[in-house]
Amino acid sequence: MKERDTLLKIRFDGDAVGPGRISVLHLLTFLSDFNKALQRTGRVLRGDASSLRPGQAPRGIREEVDLVLVSLTQGSPAAVLGFERSSKQAGSFLPGMDFGLEVLEKALEGLDVVQSENPGNVLPHGCDRGVLMAWRGVGTLLDQGISKIEFNLNHGEKPAQTVFTQLGLERIQRRIRPPQTNVRKIEGRLLMADFKEHGTRCRIHPSVGQPVLCLFDEEQKDEILENILQYVCVAGEATEDPVSKNVTSIKIHDIERLQDRLDEATDLLPQGTPVTWGFWESRTLEELAELQKVGPIKDVRELFGTWPDEADDGFEEAIDQLRHPKAG
Repeated sequence: MKERDTLLKIRFDGDAVGPGRISVLHLLTFLSDFNKALQRTGRVLRGDASSLRPGQAPRGIREEVDLVLVSLTQGSPAAVLGFERSSKQAGSFLPGMDFGLEVLEKALEGLDVVQSENPGNVLPHGCDRGVLMAWRGVGTLLDQGISKIEFNLNHGEKPAQTVFTQLGLERIQRRIRPPQTNVRKIEGRLLMADFKEHGTRCRIHPSVGQPVLCLFDEEQKDEILENILQYVCVAGEATEDPVSKNVTSIKIHDIERLQDRLDEATDLLPQGTPVTWGFWESRTLEELAELQKVGPIKDVRELFGTWPDEADDGFEEAIDQLRHPKAG
């Protein structure tokens, strides 16, 4: 009797993998973005207006789409991952339905549709811009020595197969970045995010040139947080200086981490020991003094000769005249 295949098999082909071998960096990147694609698909199927809502997906969705990696095998010469369901709540999300399996089906069906040559303007069921961005994250591996990623969902008599290719990634990119007016792309290190004081904004520091202010929507908060301190490419509607024509700010429509350029502009990264409190949290004078090892003056003579200078610049005489004006 033939042994049952795992529920989900994912095959990686390309120069960056070998028979049953895949780098830890590639594996972590894939697992993170694939899980994000499933959770966001679950949000859309549940009825959320946007899968990019800040914060984690609801616990019910996270449990329903949770998968366990059970095998890493070779496929001549590809690397093949095998996954099984880990959730004990399968079918409990909605009466008579296995919501987790539905998410898997719709996510992979949607990936197949959005890679098509003429997908139209309407996204498939269970897909929105946030889901596309998660799939784009998975697709970054296609620029790193992996030629294709093949998904096989063994949930019925005949497996459902979806193949993710470089051409499909390019079509997803065009979906994410629709035509806009005055759209510019800027590459650099993403620093200094502000979510409270002056609205949602951050700053990108190119390798050459001045930093550029970036504005973003609240729903993009998680994407910005995930890429703080990373080398990225931001695309969006730019505002330019009318004289120099330099970009003064950009309203972010899309942000993409550039894995192959993470070693650039590392001098911009914060140095030293991180502070132990929140950036926006104020400290008392006593706490600041303790942190800086500053104590009270034990001998007032320690201040002698510090200010004013020993030079006779007439300062003391001028103050004395102000205090004791001469009678007219």
